[in-house]
Amino acid sequence: MASTTRDNEEACNHNNGATESTPLLSDAQPSIESATSGSWGSELWLLAQYSIPLIATYLLQYSHSVITTFVAGHLGADELAAASIGMTTMNIIGYATIEGMATALDTLCAQAYGSGNLTGVGLHVQRMMLCMAVTIIPIGAIWVFSPWILALFVRQHHLAMMAGYFLQVSLVGLPGYASFEAGKRFLQAQGDFKAAMIAILICAPANALLSWYFAFKLDMGLEGAALGAAITNNLRPVLLLAYIVTPFGKWTHQCWGGFSREALSGWGPMVQLSIAGFAVNLGEWAAFEIVTFSTSYLSTAHLAAQSVLCTISIVSWHIPFSVSVAISTRVGHLIGAGQLATAKRAAALYSVVFTLIGTVDGLVIFALRNQLPRFFSEDPAVCDLASRTMLTVAVFQIIDSIICCTNGLLRGLGRQSVAAWVVFAVNYLGAVPVAIWLELGSPGLELNGVWIGLGCGMVLIAAIEALYMKALRWQDCVASVKLREGL
Repeated sequence: MASTTRDNEEACNHNNGATESTPLLSDAQPSIESATSGSWGSELWLLAQYSIPLIATYLLQYSHSVITTFVAGHLGADELAAASIGMTTMNIIGYATIEGMATALDTLCAQAYGSGNLTGVGLHVQRMMLCMAVTIIPIGAIWVFSPWILALFVRQHHLAMMAGYFLQVSLVGLPGYASFEAGKRFLQAQGDFKAAMIAILICAPANALLSWYFAFKLDMGLEGAALGAAITNNLRPVLLLAYIVTPFGKWTHQCWGGFSREALSGWGPMVQLSIAGFAVNLGEWAAFEIVTFSTSYLSTAHLAAQSVLCTISIVSWHIPFSVSVAISTRVGHLIGAGQLATAKRAAALYSVVFTLIGTVDGLVIFALRNQLPRFFSEDPAVCDLASRTMLTVAVFQIIDSIICCTNGLLRGLGRQSVAAWVVFAVNYLGAVPVAIWLELGSPGLELNGVWIGLGCGMVLIAAIEALYMKALRWQDCVASVKLREGL
């Protein structure tokens, strides 16, 4: 059986005209190393080159939410509460959809690039931009009518109105947010992970300055903070486009074949992957929102402590998630090129790397268990509750990191739909009910129960996804690429 698998892999490599030592794209950007010697050292070096700017990019991108929260907090308690409601709604009905759709490009663009179909990268991005434009219409409609929609769910009517107006102003930046996510993938598929980082590095202080100016100097309040963030959301894709059209990004033109009528058709694979990516995001984000809401049944202090713990965990999560985007690109390149042996060796290495990342994250969080909560709250009761739950949260980081690894590999293979089904089934049939039972039920574990329940679910998700990839015929993924790219 093992020799048959090797024969199949060698046949795929031979048919694609590449071996493990053959460069995939001789005229690509110099930093691209789509094929390496296969050594652990070279693979780790390539992963570091991809990951470091990605980590900076995603942390800086998250800073926009932190800036809005900071400005709202200095406006008043009502503004802070309204901003929290608005941003939660924005994330679930908006950003989760856009980012989930964009993950389809992690698969399509990387595989097209690895297969040698360079202009296919630009074609996939065109299709995604059109699909996002269509998707923004219903999202925008919900945001426009959000003051009245939120009033049906939020008991304090004035907070619902404030959050709704916040969403209405934020709608100005939604097209820019979507365009940036698509443009970022266009460059990342070609191995350029720094341009997006530089764009956000410029926009982060601009966001802080504009939000402060509109909110306080022009006395626009919370809507001013939303307008500052919206303007910088639109500035980010403009900076990316400026980079691409100038001599600095001239090398990227190899992947742009111009605007094409083909972008109006062939949406099937993209839509399938987009729905799967959105489902994974929604399955994970909404699960956290549900259990966070459940902590309000314990006490206000428990709810505040859970919010602190979630913020710490999300900041930590951005590190393995950023690296998972890097491995999606890397595995996508290798699958597109038919280099299955190298892809499988890389996947084995990544499992070790992500376990180490999660362990380090967890150790740092546990070591600072008494200090971190004080950055977010001055309430002794809140800080005490958060500190006593920090060991469970620290262990959770290891599991969360491993999930990032398996999801990243599935994106590289083009099998996001598997992750979507697994995440929804495990979270909503098992993890969320168990977490709430451990928290509020007879075990009485309170916040520890929340994180233990979700963590057990994530262990099961990781195990199922890993077993699926072990059983999967990776040759079928190569065949899918050849069929889709017309090779």
